[in-house]
Amino acid sequence: MTARTVAAVLFDRDGTLIEDVPYNGDPDRVRPLPAARPALDLLRAAGLRTGVVSNQSGIGRGLLTRGDVHRVNARVDALLGGLDTWVYCPHAPEAGCPCRKPRPGLVVEAARRLGVPPESPRSRSGTGSTASYAIAEPRP
Repeated sequence: MTARTVAAVLFDRDGTLIEDVPYNGDPDRVRPLPAARPALDLLRAAGLRTGVVSNQSGIGRGLLTRGDVHRVNARVDALLGGLDTWVYCPHAPEAGCPCRKPRPGLVVEAARRLGVPPESPRSRSGTGSTASYAIAEPRP
């Protein structure tokens, strides 16, 4: 068995890093959860890459635009010190797309953007659409 080390940690956005405001398109309504910034600071200090993988079905339902999501994400970045990648699924649940969590599409894309091999093992914390992930790669 090959030893592996955590290379990146991926978070859900709503209810994990920030307060969950359903279909939020207003950056002024972004409120970080108390432990989010300290946790991200610890991960960054340890040299780990961080990212967000988030279902944003409000786009597919016509309640938000991609621009709304990008503005909210930019506000989260500003408040939490910046994350290395943002990947979201814009589809409504009934679309059956491969990117909607808990399917692996968002995690695979985030791993690609972070330069972590997509076949790297992933461990998941949480369930369904609110899961967070740690991506490991072989130790050098």
